[in-house]
Amino acid sequence: MMDTMQLPLKPFKQMTADDYAAIGLKCGLEVHQQLLTRRKLFCRCPAGHYSSDYDARLLRHMRPTLSEMGEYDGTALMEKKTRKNIIYHVHHATVCTYEFDDTPPFPMDDEAIDIAMKLALMLRLNLVNELH
Repeated sequence: MMDTMQLPLKPFKQMTADDYAAIGLKCGLEVHQQLLTRRKLFCRCPAGHYSSDYDARLLRHMRPTLSEMGEYDGTALMEKKTRKNIIYHVHHATVCTYEFDDTPPFPMDDEAIDIAMKLALMLRLNLVNELH
């Protein structure tokens, strides 16, 4: 069982690893970075093909849907209430219904997973499945 830290807490510069353990602090880092892959992460559209030309404009409002983890996104639930106009410029060669939340996500792209795992190993990161 962990010891509890007495209040008031120490100033930041005086905190030690034991102090953080005593208060049960756990933290992590989530990084979003576009990888040089052939396809997008959750669909099979080609990645990295951008153009200012578009075939259609799509107007929509945020509609909460189940995430890749099978849960509703809290941000999407809040944004639904704002009724903001979201305008997509659609280029048929690089966009599919997944990007409009009209199709469930595909399995994650294997190439992206391989790159992410190699980076994690090179940086000696401790990976977790999902943490909230």
